[in-house]
Amino acid sequence: MEKPSLTTSTISILSHILGAWLAFDGARKLVTGYYTGEQMIGLGPWATIVSAIGVRPADMALPFLFLGIIWIVNGIIVLLGSSTRYERAIAISIVTLFYAIPGTIVGIITITLSLRERRLAGPSKKEPASSRLMSEGSEN
Repeated sequence: MEKPSLTTSTISILSHILGAWLAFDGARKLVTGYYTGEQMIGLGPWATIVSAIGVRPADMALPFLFLGIIWIVNGIIVLLGSSTRYERAIAISIVTLFYAIPGTIVGIITITLSLRERRLAGPSKKEPASSRLMSEGSEN
């Protein structure tokens, strides 16, 4: 496995940081009944956004937990170099844009970096399965 580029590493690190925070905060809400900082400073701007669409902020604990896990898995997939890693990063970033401030910032950075990497990588050259089998057979 080759050393990941700075952009790939940045996407992965941001994925792990946001994922860990979302998973932690969602799990904390499920265990204690409170999000981090909810009792002292209140909920963040994301609560206004989800309330506007008719969802109670208290009901977001499980989605936060799942989003956190998805972000962490996404960070690993980006590092492993899956052929669809940037598309996955863009998709999860779009879903997380509502998480105002941290999710929005990380989402925009991840989308920007992923689009840049996809453009630099150029079109993928997929060879037919029969060609791969023929070349594998000739190596023996």
